[in-house]
Amino acid sequence: MDFNLKKVHLWRCFLVTLVLSWCALSVPAYAKDTTKDTIKNNTENSKKTTNAKKSAPALAKMHFDAENEPKPAQALPSSIKNVLKKYKIPEENISIYVRDLNASKPLLEHNADVLRSPASTMKLLTTYAALKELGPNYSWRTEVWLRGKLEDGVLAGDLILKGYGDPFLVYENFWKLVKTLRDKGLKEIQGDVIIDNSYFSLPAYDPGAFDGKPFRVYNAQVSALMFNFQATRFLFRPVLNKNKQASDLITRKKNKQGKNKNKKKNSWGRVDVIPLPKIIGFDFDNQIKLTRGKCRKSHYRPKFSRNKSGKLVIKGNYAADCKQQFILRSVSTPEEHAFNAFRDFWTDLHGVLKGHLKIGRVQSGDERFHVYSSPTLGQQIRLINKWSNNVMTRQLLLTLGARRYGAPATPEKGRRAILQILAENNINTNGIQMENGSGLSRIAKITARQMGSLLETAYRDAYMPEFMASLSLPGVDGTLVNRFRREDLRGRSHLKTGTLNYVTAISGYMLNRSGKRLVIVIQHNGKKTGGGRGAKIQNALLRWCFEQ
Repeated sequence: MDFNLKKVHLWRCFLVTLVLSWCALSVPAYAKDTTKDTIKNNTENSKKTTNAKKSAPALAKMHFDAENEPKPAQALPSSIKNVLKKYKIPEENISIYVRDLNASKPLLEHNADVLRSPASTMKLLTTYAALKELGPNYSWRTEVWLRGKLEDGVLAGDLILKGYGDPFLVYENFWKLVKTLRDKGLKEIQGDVIIDNSYFSLPAYDPGAFDGKPFRVYNAQVSALMFNFQATRFLFRPVLNKNKQASDLITRKKNKQGKNKNKKKNSWGRVDVIPLPKIIGFDFDNQIKLTRGKCRKSHYRPKFSRNKSGKLVIKGNYAADCKQQFILRSVSTPEEHAFNAFRDFWTDLHGVLKGHLKIGRVQSGDERFHVYSSPTLGQQIRLINKWSNNVMTRQLLLTLGARRYGAPATPEKGRRAILQILAENNINTNGIQMENGSGLSRIAKITARQMGSLLETAYRDAYMPEFMASLSLPGVDGTLVNRFRREDLRGRSHLKTGTLNYVTAISGYMLNRSGKRLVIVIQHNGKKTGGGRGAKIQNALLRWCFEQ
């Protein structure tokens, strides 16, 4: 009985399905379901409408244009006035711009539209422009080319090193490049090593023009193939006489008796000075005197100069207590410096080099043998901004010039590129003056409001994390490592400092005590910026901002 009922039920289901199918087939063409066609047409129309309305990706939130609003006169906080009064610094020497990023008006502005020297805070313009133009994953290449036949590891010709402006081709990175050549089987170079710096076209450069210190690394000449910031490491090594202990005992006894007071300070030893990488045929006058007593900061600042005949003279005192130390100075041309480093690394890796240094270019017919890629821009701007590296920033400016206007890069191309990139991002560039992008300049000028606008725009940019992470954390790292180390302000800001003679500046972001994210800019030009006075004014402003 149950079986028959199930059979009847199945037949009924079959008949119902058959009738419905016949009805569907019998519907006139005009009455058929057009749902699919409607969806398809709507989708296509939607795509057309969407494409027509699309525009360039916007910032997270358009920043407020303070220039088109009334500028209420705001008195300086009493804490800042007290510092200015204490050091007799005129208020007109200071420019300040402070704004809560979620507010429509500045929290504090003082002389915000006066063009002033920003010192190294100018690096913020260069690094932001680089992020926008190149992207944080951009990498510089350094190429190795062969001119001649390579057989069984022996190059019967020249090896060419061609640079493209890598700012961070330091010891370990250049060594890796050379080691890779050995790993690829190159053993012997029978010809010369040719340095190709043609990617940059640079005017004549006087490294002492800025401050009369031509051997300081921050004044070094940039180049397309720049090794280790163009810095030679001078190893200062105290060498004591064998009878030092006995002579010390005799000296102390004689001094107690009032004798031997005119004994020469360095009669008990000497200081060897060794340049690295090695400079073949390098002749200099070593006038460093070995002294007794504690190691002092002044011992790390020997005087480098050239006498009338052009010979390098190294003069100063150096305590035995300092032990062995490296002191960095720039003494070679970029081509000589890169060659000396290559030669030392190559011979250390048991490679054979029979030729010498030559300056030239890659030619048609040369074979590219290896390409080295640098750390990314996102990594390098952390070094630039946290430690205020001038030479790296100048390399970056030239890279931007070549990228936007084509090689060879020139300083003028770099300046135009940066200002154009800023203008494209709605930053007012009227009156901004750039020289080399690093702020190591007496020409560079920008207002506090323009610097604030840059920071506001960067904060709302997709690359904000990379940009902000490149700035110093007070009490934690970079140029601000020693500020606010035991205060609540420690680690609560991302800031860039700037210091020159008669100039101090600081710019960046703060997350204050109440959780507000502030943009802060202060520029101080004029006398009485040194001796820590500029820093005290900055600290007073930062403490005031932290409590708002």
